[in-house]
Amino acid sequence: VEATCHRVGDAPIVCGSRRSSTMMLMSAELHDASTWEWWHFAGFALVIYLGLELLNVLVINAFSSANQIPIRGKHLDEFEFIDNAFIQFNKLAIIVFTYHMIRFTFTAKNICWDIRDLGILNGPSSLVAMHIVYDFFYTLFHRFLHNRIVYRFVHKHHHRQRAPTRGNLDAINVHPFEFVVGEYIHLVAAFLVSRVMTIHVGAIAWFVAVGGLLASLNHTRYDLSFLGVYSVKVHDVHHRLPESNYGQYIMLWDKLMGSYKPYTTEKSVSAKAQ
Repeated sequence: VEATCHRVGDAPIVCGSRRSSTMMLMSAELHDASTWEWWHFAGFALVIYLGLELLNVLVINAFSSANQIPIRGKHLDEFEFIDNAFIQFNKLAIIVFTYHMIRFTFTAKNICWDIRDLGILNGPSSLVAMHIVYDFFYTLFHRFLHNRIVYRFVHKHHHRQRAPTRGNLDAINVHPFEFVVGEYIHLVAAFLVSRVMTIHVGAIAWFVAVGGLLASLNHTRYDLSFLGVYSVKVHDVHHRLPESNYGQYIMLWDKLMGSYKPYTTEKSVSAKAQ
């Protein structure tokens, strides 16, 4: 048994004892699609797809006892063909993104797998760092989407819904370009953080899974918040006042960039926003 961190071929750093040959074989297959049979592709896609359906049910039902945010914008009552087409495409994009994130965790440097080596720095600290880095790039990208020309052809589709209620379905009802870039910023964030500190694979899994949960909650009426860092109301303001609150998960960068607008109970909203 080795007590040091090491690499085996293209596998990630393993902190603590060496992984068994069985896990090495599993990892080689899991992160290398060239070794897959057709049923591997089908099974992988099915697991992710069912996970998305479970997420949607979880978000809608698990928090149903929470206080409700009043509907103050126009609700998109029925999905059109383009809405359903974008949603299904984006679900497929999530499957591809998940594979690429898994591949990253197996091949990148400074990714720790041994549960016994999970600590404050490679766990919670790296998780916070990934959220901060992610929201920095996402905030800039989101502001770009509100450029008049870009907005017309890309982001306007998402803002047809000014009072989100459907959770994950409203969250992923966006133009495919916007969705794919937004997803892969998670990969960029994990890569950049891994260049300066070791990340436990559990932190990456939490980063992606909880990110999906928070993005879905952002598109409900549930009045939920967390330590003054995350609040569903903040994103609800963005859907009514589009030139504000560009961040996905946290309010940090909007506050630093001057685009943060708190939720108020005032009923008057500018005609431009409506």
